[in-house]
Amino acid sequence: MKIFPAVDGLLVIDVGNTRVATAAWTSGALGPAQRAAIENEAEWTGQILAAWDELRTARSRAVVIGSVNAPALERVRGTADESFAEGVYLVGDDVPLPMPVDADPHTVGPDRVCSAAAAFEQVQSACAVASFGTAITVDCVSAEGRFMGGAILPGLQMSLDALHDHTDRLPAVQAAAPQTACGRGTSEAMLAGVVYGAAGALREIVERFATDLRRWPPLIATGGNAPLIQPYANFIDAVVPDLCLRGIALAYRRAAGIA
Repeated sequence: MKIFPAVDGLLVIDVGNTRVATAAWTSGALGPAQRAAIENEAEWTGQILAAWDELRTARSRAVVIGSVNAPALERVRGTADESFAEGVYLVGDDVPLPMPVDADPHTVGPDRVCSAAAAFEQVQSACAVASFGTAITVDCVSAEGRFMGGAILPGLQMSLDALHDHTDRLPAVQAAAPQTACGRGTSEAMLAGVVYGAAGALREIVERFATDLRRWPPLIATGGNAPLIQPYANFIDAVVPDLCLRGIALAYRRAAGIA
């Protein structure tokens, strides 16, 4: 059985499809998160080193990483291995996932499970978790705290890019709040379709979760576009931007027996 040091300082890193997020966990709480685009290696390297420096007064430290992006993970883990003498651990590989998984654990991204575990720790009941990033994931957690699986659909920007890339005349549009559901121009119509469509899909998916759970679950949203969607989905109970980072820290804490 692998033994994990019961450290009092954690450098927590989430390597996503488009961004690297970093935060320091100490004194039982996660500090403010910093984020940088994956292509901006100098920026996220600086953020990682700065977060590590925040932990300089900790008696013992470790680095825990969650990732769904293998090429970027290799770069981030290389930076961590070169910079820190203390242990560097990867969730789902070195560190067990933070909650039982009733889906195929080999295909479910550890980010989804980490976010779900952090949400369940917060609400202590069956719940749904929606992450609005490069893709949109909507996942369900049982009343017993088990990851049941979920749904994946294109993210807002991915959908807009697909409309532009696969048509002759639809323009390139950046994800933003639509002014109306009845777009008076092509760009407005694309925003209305993608944003209101995502909100409608979210409601439909959570309603189907509710049928399986026999109750409407609290819905926690996260990801870069969660604040954009929230005004059009009043059934979202909370937006927690650092939910995945919390879950990555939780994975290590549970493995090491840290409260």
